[in-house]
Amino acid sequence: MEWTNESRSAVAQENATSGATEVLERISALSPFFAAGTGEVPDGRWQPTTTLRERTTRDHLVTATAERMSTDEMRVAASTVFFAYAARVWSIAIGSVTLSGRCIGLDPKQVLWRSDGGTVLLHVAEPRFGDSVAVEVLDRQLEPLVEAWRDVVAPGLMWGNAASALIGAGRMIGDAALPQLDALLDDPRLTDSIDRATGMRRSCCLFYRTANAGVCGDCPFPTPPARTVNPLL
Repeated sequence: MEWTNESRSAVAQENATSGATEVLERISALSPFFAAGTGEVPDGRWQPTTTLRERTTRDHLVTATAERMSTDEMRVAASTVFFAYAARVWSIAIGSVTLSGRCIGLDPKQVLWRSDGGTVLLHVAEPRFGDSVAVEVLDRQLEPLVEAWRDVVAPGLMWGNAASALIGAGRMIGDAALPQLDALLDDPRLTDSIDRATGMRRSCCLFYRTANAGVCGDCPFPTPPARTVNPLL
């Protein structure tokens, strides 16, 4: 058999997909947040993650989340959705690079999402390894989302959510993830969001404004503050 450039490329692509799929399968054992579906898309409810930047899609998802949380504050629901989504993409990225030395590609046109009872699920039909974690998560996924959602919830709050979700994903993995966490928290988009000496956030995720909720472990408020009206933060 004579190998052409096209056949070599096809084999390399198949091997890359197989390796990336195996990595996703292995990290999914850590926690449901590390799981992403692979292979054929199971039904028609999946959408590219680019649609999360669209106002109609965003507003529908945030409104449904607000109803489940029994809150009339869209910023509270938006913060919750953003935090959960950030935790998902961080988990896949940090998990894959810690396990294999390579980050799963998170091209927002290729990574699909759907909501299942309020839980955002992810699916990658043909996984590939991509660029660095900062490029895949911050550049391609989170920064465009922050810009698209800034009229609902403050960008500083969302970057605080991103930093907190990153630290949470790293803790699930353990010490092996620390070099990645340290490097990523030096990124200008995250570095002012967390007090590195104490691990405390410099913004609040607003969870305290939900029914019967307190403050998170990394919250800058020691106790829930008095409830005041503020359109974003």
